[in-house]
Order: sequence, then structure tokens, then C-alpha cells
Amino acid sequence: MFFWFSFASNISAENKNRIDTIMSVVQKQWGSDTIFSQISKYEKVINSFSKVQFQNNDQKEMVAYLLECFQDKLQSLKNQVKTQDEIISNVDRNKVQETWLSWHNEERKNLWLDPYKINPSLNYSALIRAQELADKSRTSNTHSRDSSYWYSYSKIMDRFNDLWITFNYKSTAFTENVAYQSYTCKKSDCTSEMISALKKWFNFFMKEKSYNWSHYRAIAHEYFDQLWFGVAINGKYYRLVTHYAINVK
Repeated sequence: MFFWFSFASNISAENKNRIDTIMSVVQKQWGSDTIFSQISKYEKVINSFSKVQFQNNDQKEMVAYLLECFQDKLQSLKNQVKTQDEIISNVDRNKVQETWLSWHNEERKNLWLDPYKINPSLNYSALIRAQELADKSRTSNTHSRDSSYWYSYSKIMDRFNDLWITFNYKSTAFTENVAYQSYTCKKSDCTSEMISALKKWFNFFMKEKSYNWSHYRAIAHEYFDQLWFGVAINGKYYRLVTHYAINVK
């Protein structure tokens, strides 16, 4: 990579203008994507161009400068990403997460099902979705007919692909539960308040047991073995997303 960037500083003004035009077009086309989708696209392009070999120094200069521009944009996007702790800093995230998991596993134990396990390395998929819904003030994955938010297995798969999350399973490999609830707390530690708010929605999911509706089915799914958890807050509401999955590559 350093070999490539050694050419970037020698690029001619004409070639630099060409690359700047390309970057402008790319950013215009990708700018409406979610930040994480953009990150994925930039990473894929950088990986591809890093392997290109040219004999012509003029081409090397252009590719090197293009890579430099893509790297700068990628870093800028990554700097905008917030962690779960940054989003809700006055809540013990681990306690909330473990409580959410325990409610699931209590029901699964009653059904003689194996317990769910949290996959910490993939919790970000649920957090990203929660952030996205909070940013756009969406309250559900199914209650809006906006094509970007209407529940769709293929669209959820696309979002996972953007994050380079893939599955080794021929049938249904995942599902998604989304919830929202009014929530305000200005104390230094709002963990109990957050858990109480989440409990209301879990109770709502459990009420679906009598008619085996989709939210409850995710809780009691016999072959999903892990869940990923994310919460984001927008104003007086929280957005909760849980991903349930099996056989993640």
C-alpha cells in the first residue's frame, strides 16, 4: 500500500482533477446510503484497487491518488460512528443486555429450548439498525410502507451484506424484532428506567404467545441460537432492535 501512495504526491493537476470529479460523483451516488453501507462500499473498492497492477506510471498516480481519497473518506465516515456506550452513556449497557437476554431464556427454558447467547461481536448490526430507525424517527420495521423500512427478509439480508455478515444456512437464517417506547430519564444512572421501559415491550411480545405471532416466534424459535441487541434514543423515545440468527460465517 505504501508503494501505491508514493505515487499519489506526484499526480499531475489534470489527473488530480479527473479523480476529484470521480470522487464527487461517487459521493453523490452513495451519499443517501446509510453510513455503514457507505463504509462497506468504500472498503470493498479500496480492497479491489489495492490489488490492481499497472505498468504505466500515469495510471499508477491516478489509482494511488484515488485510493488516498477513498481512504480519507472512509476514515471520515468511521469517525462518525458512535458506540452503544456513547449513545446512552448513563445506562449500564451490559446489565440491560443481560436482562433482555434473561427474559428470552426464561421463556425458552419453559419450552425446553436451548438458551440464546449474545454475540457481542455482532451486536453492532442491531445497534446500527436502531440508530437508523431513531435518526429517521421510524418506530417499527413493519408499520411504514416506505420501501426502505417495510419488513423484508431480502432487505435485511442486504443490510447484513453491507456489514459483511453472512450465513451458512439454506433456510431462514435470521429475523428481526423492532420496538419503541416512550422514555425519559435525566439521572446519572438510568439503567433501571431503561430496563423498565424494555420490559413493557417484552411483555407485549409475550402476549403474542396465544396466537404465535412473529415477535413471540422469534423469542421461542427452535433453531435460532443467538441474538444481537441494540438500543438508540431519539428525543423521548428509545428504539430497540434485536436480531436473531443461526450459523453466522
